[in-house]
Amino acid sequence: LAYARGLGRAAMAAGATVYSNSPVQGCERDGTVWRLMTPGGSVTADWVIVATNAFSSGPFQMIRQALVRLPYFQCATEPLPEHLLKEIIPGRQGAWDTKEVLSSFRLDAAGRLIFGSVGALRAGGQQVHPDWARRAMVKLFPALEGAAFAHEWYGWIGMTDDALPRFFELGPQMVAFTGYNGRGIGPGTVFGRVLAQHVTRRSNDLLPLPVTQLSGADWRQLKEFGYEAGAAAVHLVDARM
Repeated sequence: LAYARGLGRAAMAAGATVYSNSPVQGCERDGTVWRLMTPGGSVTADWVIVATNAFSSGPFQMIRQALVRLPYFQCATEPLPEHLLKEIIPGRQGAWDTKEVLSSFRLDAAGRLIFGSVGALRAGGQQVHPDWARRAMVKLFPALEGAAFAHEWYGWIGMTDDALPRFFELGPQMVAFTGYNGRGIGPGTVFGRVLAQHVTRRSNDLLPLPVTQLSGADWRQLKEFGYEAGAAAVHLVDARM
């Protein structure tokens, strides 16, 4: 979130205008430009870059259908005291395991331990996943026995069949990079720069990915149900011993 806000500040400092709470509800070609409609008005543009990935909706629903969405949650403690920070990840590395239902953990700048895994904090998962995270955290770091989570949240990862991103041309001068498979911050930043150069004609049009034909993901709904239900089942029983 802090990184996204930082990008927003940099964009505005360079002259961009940022509109929040303005979902695009319609998109149509108007002569040589695109017109995009929102609840509060519309904008016209020579180029449109669709950067909504797993959160695509409205006129860009076709991108959502091209991805299998994987829920991922994270829980954060309060900032840990200095004596614990000397024992728990003293090098401040981020880590994750290689289980089918993987888990990840890291420390943020304030010293909070952030523990995460596959799963959505809704319905039964709202209880199952944080309970598992507490057990798994203490199993890894016994010194955190009794520590509580101060913050819990979840979001969506856009997955592709081969775990590689996709570049789509959605129409005349409308493009999208999507499908970061959980590694979006680094590649997304690089692809954003490449697309900016592409649409302003400062590049030689060499893009880091081939154009992919847009199509629905195989067994999308079944896979999405399986990810969420399977993660809840695993976390219900895991790390109890």
